[in-house]
Amino acid sequence: MQEVLKNKRTIGNLLLAVFMVTIIWLYGINTPAYAVIVDGNREFIVENSADVSAALNQMHDEEYGKRVELKRIFVKRAQLVEPQNVPQELRLAFEPKVIAATIMVNGAPAVYLPDRSVAEAMLEQLKTNNSVLAAGESLISLGFEEDVQIIEGKVPAAKVMSWSDAWNVITLGTSAPHIYKVEPGDSLWSIARKNDMYVSDIVKSNQIQEDSVLALGQTLYLNKPAPLVNVIAQVEGQGKEVIPYETITNTDNSINGVKVKTEGQNGERYVAYTAVKRNGEMESREIKQEELIKAPVNKVVIKGGRASYQVASRGGVSSGSLIWPVTGYISQSYGKGHTGLDIAGSSGSTIVAADGGTITYAGWEGGYGRFVIIDHGNGLQTRYAHCSSILVKVGQKVDQGQAIATRGSTGRSTGPHLHFEVLQNGSFRSPLSYLR
Repeated sequence: MQEVLKNKRTIGNLLLAVFMVTIIWLYGINTPAYAVIVDGNREFIVENSADVSAALNQMHDEEYGKRVELKRIFVKRAQLVEPQNVPQELRLAFEPKVIAATIMVNGAPAVYLPDRSVAEAMLEQLKTNNSVLAAGESLISLGFEEDVQIIEGKVPAAKVMSWSDAWNVITLGTSAPHIYKVEPGDSLWSIARKNDMYVSDIVKSNQIQEDSVLALGQTLYLNKPAPLVNVIAQVEGQGKEVIPYETITNTDNSINGVKVKTEGQNGERYVAYTAVKRNGEMESREIKQEELIKAPVNKVVIKGGRASYQVASRGGVSSGSLIWPVTGYISQSYGKGHTGLDIAGSSGSTIVAADGGTITYAGWEGGYGRFVIIDHGNGLQTRYAHCSSILVKVGQKVDQGQAIATRGSTGRSTGPHLHFEVLQNGSFRSPLSYLR
């Protein structure tokens, strides 16, 4: 008898557990809602039936002579139509229907295109644009981060989009991007700065090159990309990488001034790696093999113990060549819309001035995070982004190799690294062409 009661309790507990899991799934993952069905066709989904009744009451009788039904369902919250959009959706549901292809993203309609071939071509173009490989890289896999499907069926004719509008929705997150017309004196850098954007954002949004010449009156989209569909590429690569040397400063009380005891020399290493790229940008990298080809030679600078006056009087003097501002590996190279060199490494590690000069900016700068700019004279500037802390102030003169900040991940950053830029006469240049 006790065994029977025990079995009954076990079965009861199992049924209760199943019931609780069902309730959590229905009300936690999914939400109760109403499917709006017009003349037998399911059109859209609302959370409250009263929103549909209110929209119908606002419409004139001649606008609808159709049968509208509501069906109780459970759906993901992302599929719900906002209450203020119900009247518009209802009017669209009453319009003539055409056969079209819908690109669905995570179960919700994203864009409507004339047919399946156009939708497939758009998704393939999205993959092509975001699967460019660097030298020495090969593609392992390529796909979408989201669940992306194409569904054919009848939709209101007014919902079918042109290629350009649908492309903007998929890649930028909007069908009505902010439009900017190029004015006299504009450059990609000046436009980006006054609109709190990266140059790379403008390049991506407009499918142009970083060194493109802007025409007066040219139209640009100024939306930071918020893609509905993200392309994830897994790659493997191999090749040689520069190992930047460090600058070591020692003090010798027996001398005056500043002397270079040993000139620095960059090292070189061979690396093999696997990496993940999101929309063409490096997201993570794992080193699989590493071999030292040539060890770096540290630059050694000797400062005299009685050199404080002399050093202060000559601070900010440019040597005419740049040293590496940090040690680490290059996580993203210059070019293809990327305006600098990303050097990854430990957070909090020291960033030094690539050359002597004057601090012209030291503070927060939008997506750059904590940001430092040094003017070296003769039209040359270096810029240091995503710093975790800043050790200098505007107007201060600094020497080559002097600590100016620490490496971090502030602003729009995927991890601790220094985004290092070089500008000559206001134009971006490859840092590797200047570093020694």
